[in-house]
Amino acid sequence: MSVGFFPARGTQPLAEFGGAKKLPLLLNAQQLQTMADNIAALYNALSTNEHFSTKDGDVQMNTTGSYRIARLYLDKQFLSFTYEELRNLAYMMYMIENQMTFYTAAVTDVIAYIDEAHDSVTFVDPPIIAHKSINYYQLFEEIKSVLTV
Repeated sequence: MSVGFFPARGTQPLAEFGGAKKLPLLLNAQQLQTMADNIAALYNALSTNEHFSTKDGDVQMNTTGSYRIARLYLDKQFLSFTYEELRNLAYMMYMIENQMTFYTAAVTDVIAYIDEAHDSVTFVDPPIIAHKSINYYQLFEEIKSVLTV
């Protein structure tokens, strides 16, 4: 799980949830908020082996019967979580929400940086007032890889 900027997707901050064998789900701020609002109820339903289902736009969360598995859907793509994985995710959700808040607040700095870096061949130092939670060198490398393709 991570939150980051995706230059290939219009520099939008997205939360990435994924596994080793599946493509990651990329949630925008509203979809992440839907997940955060419902994760406690999903976890409680999973712990008591009850049915839970909620849907908000493209995001759907539900339990899957007696297997004690929860699923997070984005359109037709989904990730499955065991009881322990969902518990850990529920405990970490506030950190993921905070990261999304920081990244959303830094969007204007990042767009200005991308415009400056786009015209440059070498790494551009971010302005002094740039948001401190962003790894600008890593962002520059991602931008460079997108622009050179």
